[in-house]
Amino acid sequence: MTMALNSKNKLGFVNGTIKPPPEETDSDSYATWSRCNDVVHSWIINTLIPEITDNVIYNYTTAHEVWEDLHERFSESNAPRIFEIQREITYHQQEQLSVSAYYTKLKGLWDELASYSDASYGAQQDQQKLMQFLMGLNESYSAIRGQILLMNPLPSIRQAYSSVSQEEKQRLLATRTTTDYSGSEAMVVRSHNRTNQFSTVERMEKYDRFYNSSHENRRHDQDKRRPGSSRGTPQCFHCGDIGHFIDTCYQLHRYPPVHPKARQNTNKNQNHFNSTHMANHISASLAKDTEKPMVTGILKA
Repeated sequence: MTMALNSKNKLGFVNGTIKPPPEETDSDSYATWSRCNDVVHSWIINTLIPEITDNVIYNYTTAHEVWEDLHERFSESNAPRIFEIQREITYHQQEQLSVSAYYTKLKGLWDELASYSDASYGAQQDQQKLMQFLMGLNESYSAIRGQILLMNPLPSIRQAYSSVSQEEKQRLLATRTTTDYSGSEAMVVRSHNRTNQFSTVERMEKYDRFYNSSHENRRHDQDKRRPGSSRGTPQCFHCGDIGHFIDTCYQLHRYPPVHPKARQNTNKNQNHFNSTHMANHISASLAKDTEKPMVTGILKA
Protein backbone atom coordinates (compact mmCIF):
# COMPACT_ATOMS: atom_id res chain seq x y z
CA MET A 1 0.00 0.00 0.00
CA THR A 2 2.78 2.45 0.83
CA MET A 3 4.49 1.67 -2.49
CA ALA A 4 1.29 2.29 -4.44
CA LEU A 5 0.61 5.57 -2.62
CA ASN A 6 4.18 6.79 -3.01
CA SER A 7 4.13 6.05 -6.75
CA LYS A 8 1.13 8.38 -7.05
CA ASN A 9 2.79 11.01 -4.81
CA LYS A 10 0.03 10.53 -2.24
CA LEU A 11 1.91 8.97 0.68
CA GLY A 12 1.86 12.26 2.58
CA PHE A 13 -1.95 12.00 2.92
CA VAL A 14 -1.67 8.89 5.16
CA ASN A 15 1.47 9.68 7.15
CA GLY A 16 0.30 13.22 7.94
CA THR A 17 3.06 15.19 6.16
CA ILE A 18 0.58 16.86 3.78
CA LYS A 19 -1.55 19.06 5.97
CA PRO A 20 -4.89 20.48 4.84
CA PRO A 21 -4.70 24.21 4.03
CA PRO A 22 -7.08 26.62 5.81
CA GLU A 23 -10.43 26.58 4.07
CA GLU A 24 -11.30 30.20 4.98
CA THR A 25 -8.18 31.83 3.57
CA ASP A 26 -7.28 29.46 0.71
CA SER A 27 -10.40 27.81 -0.55
CA ASP A 28 -8.91 26.73 -3.89
CA SER A 29 -6.00 24.87 -2.30
CA TYR A 30 -8.31 23.30 0.25
CA ALA A 31 -10.59 22.06 -2.52
CA THR A 32 -7.63 20.44 -4.29
CA TRP A 33 -6.42 18.84 -1.07
CA SER A 34 -9.91 17.56 -0.23
CA ARG A 35 -10.28 15.96 -3.66
CA CYS A 36 -6.93 14.16 -3.32
CA ASN A 37 -7.76 13.08 0.23
CA ASP A 38 -11.03 11.51 -0.93
CA VAL A 39 -9.16 9.58 -3.66
CA VAL A 40 -6.69 8.13 -1.13
CA HIS A 41 -9.50 7.46 1.33
CA SER A 42 -11.43 5.47 -1.31
CA TRP A 43 -8.33 3.48 -2.20
CA ILE A 44 -7.88 2.36 1.40
CA ILE A 45 -11.58 1.55 1.86
CA ASN A 46 -11.67 -0.58 -1.29
CA THR A 47 -8.86 -2.79 0.00
CA LEU A 48 -10.62 -3.67 3.27
CA ILE A 49 -13.09 -6.46 3.95
CA PRO A 50 -16.71 -5.31 4.47
CA GLU A 51 -16.68 -5.88 8.27
CA ILE A 52 -13.75 -3.46 8.72
CA THR A 53 -15.04 -1.00 6.13
CA ASP A 54 -18.22 -0.36 8.13
CA ASN A 55 -16.14 0.62 11.17
CA VAL A 56 -13.98 3.24 9.47
CA ILE A 57 -15.99 4.69 6.60
CA TYR A 58 -18.35 6.69 8.83
CA ASN A 59 -16.02 7.45 11.75
CA TYR A 60 -13.19 9.22 9.91
CA THR A 61 -13.15 11.80 7.16
CA THR A 62 -9.46 11.91 6.29
CA ALA A 63 -7.17 9.21 4.94
CA HIS A 64 -4.66 9.92 7.71
CA GLU A 65 -7.22 9.10 10.43
CA VAL A 66 -8.22 5.84 8.73
CA TRP A 67 -4.55 4.89 8.36
CA GLU A 68 -3.78 5.52 12.02
CA ASP A 69 -6.81 3.52 13.17
CA LEU A 70 -5.81 0.53 11.06
CA HIS A 71 -2.21 0.77 12.26
CA GLU A 72 -3.21 0.73 15.93
CA ARG A 73 -5.65 -2.12 15.38
CA PHE A 74 -3.53 -4.52 13.34
CA SER A 75 0.09 -3.62 13.93
CA GLU A 76 2.19 -6.32 15.63
CA SER A 77 5.51 -6.37 17.35
CA ASN A 78 8.50 -7.10 15.11
CA ALA A 79 10.14 -9.49 17.57
CA PRO A 80 8.01 -12.61 16.79
CA ARG A 81 8.44 -12.16 13.04
CA ILE A 82 12.19 -11.56 13.38
CA PHE A 83 12.45 -14.75 15.44
CA GLU A 84 10.52 -16.70 12.79
CA ILE A 85 12.70 -15.38 9.95
CA GLN A 86 15.91 -16.17 11.84
CA ARG A 87 14.68 -19.71 12.44
CA GLU A 88 13.82 -20.20 8.75
CA ILE A 89 17.27 -18.94 7.76
CA THR A 90 18.97 -21.29 10.21
CA TYR A 91 17.16 -24.42 9.05
CA HIS A 92 17.03 -23.57 5.36
CA GLN A 93 18.97 -26.23 3.40
CA GLN A 94 19.53 -26.76 -0.31
CA GLU A 95 18.56 -30.47 -0.41
CA GLN A 96 16.76 -31.11 -3.74
CA LEU A 97 16.69 -27.43 -4.80
CA SER A 98 18.94 -25.96 -7.44
CA VAL A 99 21.51 -23.40 -6.35
CA SER A 100 19.43 -20.61 -7.90
CA ALA A 101 16.21 -21.61 -6.09
CA TYR A 102 18.08 -22.11 -2.81
CA TYR A 103 19.76 -18.70 -3.01
CA THR A 104 16.54 -16.91 -4.07
CA LYS A 105 14.65 -18.23 -1.05
CA LEU A 106 17.49 -17.31 1.28
CA LYS A 107 17.83 -13.82 -0.16
CA GLY A 108 14.11 -13.20 0.29
CA LEU A 109 14.43 -14.02 4.00
CA TRP A 110 17.45 -11.74 4.33
CA ASP A 111 15.65 -8.83 2.68
CA GLU A 112 12.61 -9.25 4.89
CA LEU A 113 14.80 -9.44 7.97
CA ALA A 114 16.61 -6.26 6.91
CA SER A 115 13.30 -4.38 6.81
CA TYR A 116 12.89 -5.04 10.56
CA SER A 117 16.50 -4.35 11.53
CA ASP A 118 18.66 -1.28 11.79
CA ALA A 119 20.93 -0.29 8.94
CA SER A 120 23.95 -0.53 11.22
CA TYR A 121 24.73 -4.17 10.48
CA GLY A 122 27.20 -3.33 7.71
CA ALA A 123 30.02 -5.76 6.92
CA GLN A 124 29.13 -8.05 9.81
CA GLN A 125 25.70 -8.74 8.30
CA ASP A 126 27.21 -9.45 4.85
CA GLN A 127 29.67 -11.96 6.33
CA GLN A 128 26.86 -13.61 8.28
CA LYS A 129 24.85 -14.00 5.05
CA LEU A 130 27.85 -15.59 3.36
CA MET A 131 28.29 -18.14 6.14
CA GLN A 132 24.60 -18.97 6.17
CA PHE A 133 24.62 -19.50 2.41
CA LEU A 134 27.65 -21.80 2.55
CA MET A 135 26.34 -23.80 5.50
CA GLY A 136 23.11 -24.60 3.70
CA LEU A 137 24.78 -26.03 0.58
CA ASN A 138 24.85 -29.78 -0.03
CA GLU A 139 28.01 -31.71 0.83
CA SER A 140 28.68 -32.23 -2.87
CA TYR A 141 29.77 -28.58 -2.99
CA SER A 142 32.30 -28.97 -0.16
CA ALA A 143 35.25 -28.40 -2.53
CA ILE A 144 34.04 -25.05 -3.88
CA ARG A 145 32.93 -24.08 -0.36
CA GLY A 146 36.45 -24.68 0.93
CA GLN A 147 37.93 -22.55 -1.87
CA ILE A 148 35.61 -19.65 -1.00
CA LEU A 149 36.46 -19.82 2.71
CA LEU A 150 40.19 -19.73 1.91
CA MET A 151 39.88 -16.44 0.00
CA ASN A 152 41.34 -13.36 1.68
CA PRO A 153 39.38 -11.15 1.87
CA LEU A 154 36.18 -13.13 1.79
CA PRO A 155 34.05 -12.54 -1.33
CA SER A 156 30.65 -10.94 -1.23
CA ILE A 157 27.54 -13.07 -1.14
CA ARG A 158 26.89 -12.30 -4.84
CA GLN A 159 30.38 -13.44 -5.83
CA ALA A 160 30.05 -16.64 -3.80
CA TYR A 161 26.68 -17.39 -5.39
CA SER A 162 28.14 -16.82 -8.87
CA SER A 163 31.00 -19.27 -8.19
CA VAL A 164 28.69 -21.99 -6.87
CA SER A 165 26.25 -21.47 -9.75
CA GLN A 166 29.05 -21.92 -12.30
CA GLU A 167 30.10 -25.12 -10.54
CA GLU A 168 26.54 -26.43 -10.81
CA LYS A 169 26.38 -25.65 -14.55
CA GLN A 170 29.69 -27.44 -15.18
CA ARG A 171 28.39 -30.54 -13.39
CA LEU A 172 25.19 -30.54 -15.45
CA LEU A 173 27.24 -30.22 -18.64
CA ALA A 174 29.50 -33.09 -17.63
CA THR A 175 26.47 -35.26 -16.81
CA ARG A 176 24.89 -34.58 -20.20
CA THR A 177 28.15 -35.32 -22.00
CA THR A 178 28.53 -38.64 -20.18
CA THR A 179 24.94 -39.59 -20.99
CA ASP A 180 25.38 -38.76 -24.68
CA TYR A 181 28.63 -40.78 -24.83
CA SER A 182 27.00 -43.77 -23.18
CA GLY A 183 24.13 -43.63 -25.65
CA SER A 184 26.54 -43.46 -28.62
CA GLU A 185 28.59 -46.34 -27.23
CA ALA A 186 25.46 -48.47 -26.80
CA MET A 187 24.44 -47.66 -30.38
CA VAL A 188 27.86 -48.82 -31.66
CA VAL A 189 27.55 -52.07 -29.70
CA ARG A 190 24.08 -52.71 -31.12
CA SER A 191 25.33 -51.96 -34.62
CA HIS A 192 28.29 -54.33 -34.12
CA ASN A 193 26.01 -57.09 -32.86
CA ARG A 194 23.67 -56.58 -35.81
CA THR A 195 26.62 -56.79 -38.21
CA ASN A 196 27.83 -60.00 -36.57
CA GLN A 197 24.33 -61.40 -36.79
CA PHE A 198 24.15 -60.60 -40.49
CA SER A 199 27.63 -62.12 -41.00
CA THR A 200 26.54 -65.31 -39.26
CA VAL A 201 23.43 -65.54 -41.42
CA GLU A 202 25.49 -64.96 -44.54
CA ARG A 203 27.94 -67.71 -43.56
CA MET A 204 25.07 -70.10 -42.90
CA GLU A 205 23.54 -69.28 -46.29
CA LYS A 206 26.88 -69.85 -48.03
CA TYR A 207 27.25 -73.19 -46.25
CA ASP A 208 23.75 -74.22 -47.29
CA ARG A 209 24.47 -73.32 -50.90
CA PHE A 210 27.75 -75.23 -50.80
CA TYR A 211 26.15 -78.27 -49.18
CA ASN A 212 23.23 -78.30 -51.62
CA SER A 213 25.61 -77.92 -54.55
CA SER A 214 27.81 -80.74 -53.25
CA HIS A 215 24.75 -82.91 -52.72
CA GLU A 216 23.55 -82.31 -56.27
CA ASN A 217 27.02 -83.03 -57.67
CA ARG A 218 27.21 -86.21 -55.65
CA ARG A 219 23.86 -87.40 -56.93
CA HIS A 220 24.93 -86.52 -60.45
CA ASP A 221 28.15 -88.54 -60.00
CA GLN A 222 26.23 -91.42 -58.46
CA ASP A 223 23.95 -91.51 -61.46
CA LYS A 224 27.02 -91.68 -63.69
CA ARG A 225 28.42 -94.59 -61.66
CA ARG A 226 25.44 -96.77 -62.39
CA PRO A 227 25.88 -99.71 -64.74
CA GLY A 228 26.32 -98.57 -68.29
CA SER A 229 27.99 -95.30 -67.31
CA SER A 230 31.24 -94.32 -68.96
CA ARG A 231 32.62 -92.68 -65.80
CA GLY A 232 33.16 -95.87 -63.83
CA THR A 233 34.15 -95.88 -60.09
CA PRO A 234 34.14 -92.49 -58.20
CA GLN A 235 37.48 -90.91 -57.21
CA CYS A 236 38.26 -88.35 -54.43
CA PHE A 237 39.85 -85.12 -55.64
CA HIS A 238 41.54 -84.52 -52.24
CA CYS A 239 43.42 -87.72 -51.51
CA GLY A 240 43.17 -89.37 -54.95
CA ASP A 241 41.73 -92.64 -53.58
CA ILE A 242 39.07 -94.46 -55.53
CA GLY A 243 35.74 -95.42 -54.03
CA HIS A 244 34.58 -92.17 -52.38
CA PHE A 245 34.05 -88.46 -53.11
CA ILE A 246 35.69 -85.40 -51.54
CA ASP A 247 32.69 -84.67 -49.26
CA THR A 248 33.17 -88.09 -47.59
CA CYS A 249 36.96 -88.09 -47.52
CA TYR A 250 38.22 -89.11 -44.04
CA GLN A 251 41.55 -87.30 -44.51
CA LEU A 252 39.76 -84.01 -45.12
CA HIS A 253 36.88 -84.30 -42.66
CA ARG A 254 37.99 -86.78 -39.94
CA TYR A 255 38.30 -90.54 -39.47
CA PRO A 256 35.45 -92.26 -37.62
CA PRO A 257 36.27 -93.51 -34.10
CA VAL A 258 36.37 -97.19 -35.26
CA HIS A 259 38.83 -96.48 -38.07
CA PRO A 260 42.47 -97.58 -37.51
CA LYS A 261 43.71 -94.06 -38.37
CA ALA A 262 41.33 -92.32 -35.93
CA ARG A 263 44.33 -91.16 -33.80
CA GLN A 264 45.36 -88.77 -36.57
CA ASN A 265 42.34 -86.61 -35.88
CA THR A 266 42.86 -83.20 -34.19
CA ASN A 267 40.67 -81.46 -31.62
CA LYS A 268 40.00 -78.43 -33.76
CA ASN A 269 37.89 -80.29 -36.34
CA GLN A 270 35.96 -82.45 -33.86
CA ASN A 271 32.70 -80.51 -34.19
CA HIS A 272 33.11 -80.25 -37.97
CA PHE A 273 33.48 -84.04 -38.26
CA ASN A 274 30.42 -84.77 -36.14
CA SER A 275 28.12 -82.68 -38.31
CA THR A 276 29.78 -83.64 -41.61
CA HIS A 277 29.97 -87.36 -40.77
CA MET A 278 26.29 -87.43 -39.88
CA ALA A 279 25.35 -85.67 -43.15
CA ASN A 280 27.60 -88.01 -45.18
CA HIS A 281 26.18 -91.06 -43.43
CA ILE A 282 22.64 -90.00 -44.25
CA SER A 283 23.62 -89.20 -47.85
CA ALA A 284 25.37 -92.58 -48.24
CA SER A 285 22.34 -94.37 -46.83
CA LEU A 286 20.10 -92.58 -49.28
CA ALA A 287 22.46 -93.46 -52.14
CA LYS A 288 22.54 -97.15 -51.12
CA ASP A 289 18.76 -97.26 -50.87
CA THR A 290 18.52 -95.74 -54.33
CA GLU A 291 21.01 -98.14 -55.90
CA LYS A 292 19.84 -101.29 -54.12
CA PRO A 293 16.82 -102.09 -56.36
CA MET A 294 18.87 -101.62 -59.52
CA VAL A 295 21.75 -103.82 -58.29
CA THR A 296 19.29 -106.50 -57.23
CA GLY A 297 17.71 -106.42 -60.67
CA ILE A 298 21.07 -106.79 -62.38
CA LEU A 299 22.03 -109.78 -60.19
CA LYS A 300 18.75 -111.50 -61.02
CA ALA A 301 19.27 -110.83 -64.70
